[in-house]
Amino acid sequence: MAAPKKIDYERIEPAWRAGIKSPSQLAFEYTAETGVKVSHAAIIKHFKKLGVPRDLGAKVKAKADSMVMEAMVTGKVSAVTTKRDAEIVLDGALVVANVRVSHRNDISRSRRLASKLLDELDCLTDNRDLFEQLGELLHDPDDKGIDKRNDLYAKVISLPGRSKTMKELSDTLKTLILLERQAYNLDTLPDGGDSGDSSLTIQFVKPSNGN
Repeated sequence: MAAPKKIDYERIEPAWRAGIKSPSQLAFEYTAETGVKVSHAAIIKHFKKLGVPRDLGAKVKAKADSMVMEAMVTGKVSAVTTKRDAEIVLDGALVVANVRVSHRNDISRSRRLASKLLDELDCLTDNRDLFEQLGELLHDPDDKGIDKRNDLYAKVISLPGRSKTMKELSDTLKTLILLERQAYNLDTLPDGGDSGDSSLTIQFVKPSNGN
């Protein structure tokens, strides 16, 4: 019977000290990368026994904050260092910073798309008569006098249809704005507290009548 393979805890230590990934994630990644099974409990037990702390989390976050700000200017995340602790901080910060930059880009793109959809809704509302005339020109009933396509078109441009679209867009924008504020730390004060405007709300008021 083959002896169990030894766990390379030195390989795990940098990520352990970085304090970004959970012990379960560390165990999963180590097993996937090396083919040697290790449990999160074994990892915790090993480093606690040696007194190795997960003490670089704050430095990783601070470094990631700095790198994200730099990436907003240069368009990429990069840095060079040679010290061991600095390397651990850098590796963790690179992961966090790349994720955060990606999130910011996705949120910005989604906001632009939502704004374009609002512009289209604005155009539809301002030119309701023209769209109704277009519907009349496209009217093409079957032999039973039914025109499902035109009925659907009329439903889309109707007041209830536009109201529903506006409500959905408002909900989308509310979510995107909150995500954007979180991504840019707009709701966090230097002392760690929350700013007074963190409870941002977009409220849609359904019109009672009219176009």
